[in-house]
Amino acid sequence: MTLENLIGRGLEHEPSRKPEIQRLLEKIATKLTDSRNQTVSLETRFDIAYEALLQIGLVALRSHHLRPNSRGGHHVIALQTLPLTIGYPREKLRLLEEFRKQRAAGLYDGSFTPSESELNELIAVVSELQSLLMSWLSRKSI
Repeated sequence: MTLENLIGRGLEHEPSRKPEIQRLLEKIATKLTDSRNQTVSLETRFDIAYEALLQIGLVALRSHHLRPNSRGGHHVIALQTLPLTIGYPREKLRLLEEFRKQRAAGLYDGSFTPSESELNELIAVVSELQSLLMSWLSRKSI
């Protein structure tokens, strides 16, 4: 599978510009910082950390001048394409999918409430991905 194979099947071409990428990177950093704020509930912190995770996937796609289309499933495609966009190890995708499912369960039917260790695991993964994204962007001079 390549990113080009996904055009019309979840992705579409759309030019991006450096200011857009920079704004999104700032939002990721803010969300990651906010997710560590211990005066906020674990559930809210988990949601914020997940939003940072999703935005990392979106920045990675935008850096390739791509965007998820409007047909739905943008969370899945933003996360599942990370190996193709920034070289995230494919074997780690299962954990990202678990975070996505947990967040959806908490949001849509209230059946998931994160523990401190689950939140910390998500924050650690998001921090790792943020570093990988920044390194990739730097190498590509984006």
